[in-house]
Amino acid sequence: MKTIRFLLLQMILILPLLTVYGCSDSNLSPAGDQKEFTPSVLTGNKLMQYFAGNHPGETILKYAEADLDNNGQKDLIVIYRQATGQNRMTVICCSKLNVEETNAVPAPVADQTIQFKDIDKKPPLEFILQGRKGAKVGYAIFRVENGKLTDLFGEGMEDCC
Repeated sequence: MKTIRFLLLQMILILPLLTVYGCSDSNLSPAGDQKEFTPSVLTGNKLMQYFAGNHPGETILKYAEADLDNNGQKDLIVIYRQATGQNRMTVICCSKLNVEETNAVPAPVADQTIQFKDIDKKPPLEFILQGRKGAKVGYAIFRVENGKLTDLFGEGMEDCC
């Protein structure tokens, strides 16, 4: 019985991935939803300023903004270099009252792509992180649940981070 439930769960998670990778989807740009970081982003972006203040000396590589929790406020996903060959990803969550940071997780070393995809058609919004390290390629599907960055499903991330 557990095996059947596990297979059903995998099918529910894998079928949307086939749509993302195998078919055209007007909600996704081919290069993803992330943006390259430039220092000018720090001016006027309170979430980016919050991240930079809490992570002095760490290089921001890519970022993406979306309302992940459907509260009317944009949240910020940041991929940053913690050390040479070691990248991390975190989410800065914004509400009308405060700003909080999720846990950080390993992120790919090169060719990082963030794509937003509402897989289950209800909040919170899921997003796909993919990238590589050398010839190793991986991806994972994440969402923020109760202030924590949760890895829902992925493959190869342990080799590309």
